[in-house]
Order: sequence, then structure tokens, then C-alpha cells
Amino acid sequence: MTASSQDNSISLPITHNLDIAKQEYQYNYTHIPSIAMVDQLPDADRFTSNWYFLVAQQLRFIFANTLVTNRGNRGSKSIRDDVIMFVLEALLKGAIPARISIIARLLQIFPQFLIKGISKDLRELDDLFFSLLRENGLMILRDSLNRVIELLYEGQPTGHANNLNDYEKLFPVISVPAISKTFQEDEVFAYMRVAGYNPVIIERVTSPGDWSVRFPVKDEHYQAVMGNDDSLAAAGEEGRLYLTDYKILDGALNGTYPHEQKYLYAPLALFALPKGSDPTRLLRPIAIQCGQTPGPDYPIITPNSGKYAWLFAKTVVQIADANIHEPVTHLARTHLFVGIFVMSTYRQLPLNHPLGLLLRPHFENTLAINDAAQRILIAPGGGVDRLLSSTIDNSRVLAVYGLQSYSFNNAILPKQFKQRGVDDPNLLPVYPYRDDALLVWDAIYQWVSDYLKLYYAKDEDIQKDAALQAWAAEAQAYNGGRVSDFGEDGGIKTRKYLADAATLIIFTASAQHAAVNFPQKDLMGYAAALPMAGYSPASTLKGEVSEQDYLNLLAPLDQAQRQYNLLSLLGSVYYNRLGEYPQGYFKDPQVKPLLQTFQSNLQQVEATINQRNLNRPTYEYLLPSKIPQSINI
Repeated sequence: MTASSQDNSISLPITHNLDIAKQEYQYNYTHIPSIAMVDQLPDADRFTSNWYFLVAQQLRFIFANTLVTNRGNRGSKSIRDDVIMFVLEALLKGAIPARISIIARLLQIFPQFLIKGISKDLRELDDLFFSLLRENGLMILRDSLNRVIELLYEGQPTGHANNLNDYEKLFPVISVPAISKTFQEDEVFAYMRVAGYNPVIIERVTSPGDWSVRFPVKDEHYQAVMGNDDSLAAAGEEGRLYLTDYKILDGALNGTYPHEQKYLYAPLALFALPKGSDPTRLLRPIAIQCGQTPGPDYPIITPNSGKYAWLFAKTVVQIADANIHEPVTHLARTHLFVGIFVMSTYRQLPLNHPLGLLLRPHFENTLAINDAAQRILIAPGGGVDRLLSSTIDNSRVLAVYGLQSYSFNNAILPKQFKQRGVDDPNLLPVYPYRDDALLVWDAIYQWVSDYLKLYYAKDEDIQKDAALQAWAAEAQAYNGGRVSDFGEDGGIKTRKYLADAATLIIFTASAQHAAVNFPQKDLMGYAAALPMAGYSPASTLKGEVSEQDYLNLLAPLDQAQRQYNLLSLLGSVYYNRLGEYPQGYFKDPQVKPLLQTFQSNLQQVEATINQRNLNRPTYEYLLPSKIPQSINI
């Protein structure tokens, strides 16, 4: 059955439901001006109980670790005692509201505290956090849970670290993140560019090029790392030279919230591959300049500039990377990007429309998490304001820029790699994000293409599908989604384009978000390895850099604790899984074998990635078993 014939069968109640949807899902362009978001979150899109319980489970670990860190020296003999004392204190001080449903829950829980004690993994706390979260949804974070958090952080460590061990002391209950043991290694620093939390910045460059005017690296810098039998010119000509350029951050406004002056930098970092054809060759960092203007204020720093000067410069790059990752790569180009298509799908595609059926499972909880983000996380005084380097207004501007500069048609994954010159595995052999992402992309593309062929026999069927064309028009429209560079001459003309577009939306909602979200816990949570803000100016590099100069650049201990707690939560919740649609979701029997093929292909992708990880530093963020179906955290 073609889409056009299916359109003819649409009943009036379905059309009426679209009219209702257009009332319920209205655009707002002021939550984060001027991005298209849902105005008021409809009840149907609020988080499910299962989602709240998963969040509560993660809060249990964070709560116990933070409580022992901040209050473990107050005379208690066990975590059990710490928990009992804290909850009683929270009740007495009114931090936990005296609502009937919560009090009833507490009455059920307290006997377990007092009689059995707290089990080693503190599972009894799940019900408590579930009650606090579920009572009024995430709005509770603005009142009751905020008061609990404020109480929890009393007595936390403050001030700058005297040594790196001070950061490890923030983990008395849970394991210190593994990155703590390796983050100072040059190989790990370079590997972050191709397998880290923001593996979308690095680009291949030639030498000399436009970049070299702003970043005048010389052969003497290069050869100090790569040896005298190599040169910048040779590396550029042979495709072995790579750059990360954070120019977008130049001129950003430094923040001060909550209490210290912070600094944001716009560095450039040069990397190179050794000569040869070894398929396991890894990038090496060559030089870093901490600003966009060469000269005495921003000297070129290399591994030979001194241990702490080099550590300082590498950390400046990490800070810049984090400050692009969060507002641009993560928030704008996954959450907000997909949120636009949630709106246009709900408003323009009938419930039985084939594209709507395909997309809707990939939108579960996306409007809810985006709404929570704009109200809490990226609001003044929220987590972004607290942890990132720049002012909250500047971070929000970066998010707007990140979305408005993101061309839909150029965002097709193979095109992205080609534009940055990193598409050829013969030139850049170890790029796990690229290689694994393309596997998942291809699996999704085959599924989407085969599915669409069931309903669109030829391109004319696409062009005649009024609902589909309305969906595309609204996604682009100024009074709609405002998606940059979407469609073919204002509409959708071909099945190939529709397959590309649907693949990009599903890939972004699943794999791309997984690739940039879940490293937050493992790689970004440990503030010594990756402070999300700088606390010393780059001008420190003009002189001799001491160990304390380097430590002063890193996050103060109170900020480090908050950083882990937030990013650990965001990077721990796996709510659903790519390819696992609700039982019986697709009513058309023709879909079943196509879905089985998709699921089988994902299993093969999993096996291939596991095999690859035997011959490279482990990269698991794009294992299909670890990719949620939708953006929901």
C-alpha cells in the first residue's frame, strides 16, 4: 500500500487528533531564544514510573558516596547510621515535605533502616528517592529535593586541591573512575579526540594552511615529538596531520557562579600520526596554543615545555572541549535537534502514518528531558551555570549557535566525516567513533530504507503524501522547527532523501546521543582529568608553571564533587534499547521480517565492535546493547 492510498483511508477522528495535537504541542521560542521547543509539556509526554525508578537507583549510589564524603567524620560508625541520621535531620528541618504519600512511604522504609540496617548497595533508598522524584515530577528539584541537596552538601570539601589524591578522596563508597589512572598520558589525551566524549571536532589539515597563521607551529616543535626524520610538510602532504580548533569559544564571557572566577579558553591543538602503514598507529599530541592569537600571551606549548606547563595546556584543551561538548555537541545537536522533529511529527503525521509509526518510539521522553533541561539544568543557578566556564547566557548562546549552524543535509554521517577529512581509515586508521558509528548508521539505514519501500513504491508516492510534505514544511518553517538546510527544494522529493533524513533523526536520537552522553560518567565526571571550567588564566603559561599552578587550574573540590554527581547521573540511566520496539507495535505483518533483520544486524554490529576492541583501546559507547532507543536523560 502506498502512502497516498493510505492517506485516502485516514478517518476523521485521526484528523481531529492532529487538530488536538496542534493545540497540545505548541511551539515556544523563548525558553532558549530562539530555538523551537514545546511550550507546555503535555501530560502524555511526562516521564514514566519506570524512568523515575531508574533515576532513583542511580541517586542511591551518588547519595551514599556524597553523604559519607561530607558527613563521614561526624561520629557515625556506618553508612547505615549516616543515612538514618541524615533522613531524620531532613525530616526535622522540613527538607522532606510532609505530604501524605511521601510520609507513608517513609513509614514503610524506616523500619528497614532501624531493624535490618542498610544493605551494602543501599537498595532501600530507591523507594525514598522514587517518592521524592515521582511526587511532583522533576519540579520537586526546585523545592523539596533542592532542600535535601543543600543539606547533603553541608560540610563538603572546599578549596583547591593540594595534590591529585584530594580528588580521589571524593570517592569513599564508590570506585574512583578508571580515567584517574591514565589521564595524564599523552596517548590518552590524543585518544580522547577520536574516542572520547566529544569525538567530532578533530579535522585533517595540510601544512602550511590557514590554521598555521593563527598557530605557527614550526618543524622544531614537530620534530621534538616525531623525530628528525619527519616534518610538518611531510605529515601534511601524507594526511598525517590533525587539528582541534576551538575558535568558537574566542571572546566567550567568563563566569563566576557560584563563587569563583572562571576562565574559558579558545585553544588550538595539533596532532600527528607516525609514518608507516601500521593499522594500530595512534595519534600523538604535538603542540598546543591556548588562544587564537599567537604571541607572548599564548606561547606554543609542547611536551618539552615542562611537565606542568604541558599538563596545564592539555587541561586547557579539555576544558574547551567540555564547553563545546555540553551546549553544542550534546544539548543542541542531539537533544534540541531531535526535539524539533518530535514536535513536527506529533503535529503533522497521523497516528497510522508509516513515518510517524517508525519515528515515535525514538521520541520517548525526549520532550520531557528537554523541558527539564531548560527549566533546571541550563537555567541560571543550574548545573551548567555552576560547572561550565562561561556565563549561563553565554552557554545558552553557544547552544543556539550550535543548532543554527548545524546543516541538516551536511549532518548525514558519512558527509560529516568527509567534511572534516577524517573519512579515510587508511589515513586515520584508529578512529573508533567513526568506525563504530558508521556500522550503526548502516544498520539503521537498511532498516529505514526497507521499511519505507513497503509504503512508497516510487518517488511520486513521496511527493503526493500531503502529511509527509506538511511534516517537512513545518520542520523548516520559521513558525515551526526552524531546521537549517532541510529538504529538497523545500520539500521531500525522493525516497532516498527520506531514508537519509529518517536515518539521521533515528541515529541522532539513539547512537549519537549515546556516544556523547554516556562518556559523561566515565570520562567527564572525574574533575582532575577533565575540569569543566578553568580556574586560572592561560597567562600562567607565560612563566614557569609549578605543580600548584596546575592544581589551581583544576576545579575546587566542592565543584569537583558536584561535577561527578551530575555527570554520573546523566551518564548512568539506560531506559530503553535500540531496536526493541514495543511488542506488537508494528501491525503490518510485512514489517516483522524487516525488524528481525535489523535486530540481527545490530547483533552483528555488537560482535564486530567487541572484536575491534581486542586490537584497540576499548571503546564501548556505540555497542548496540548500550544504545538507548531515544533521548531520555
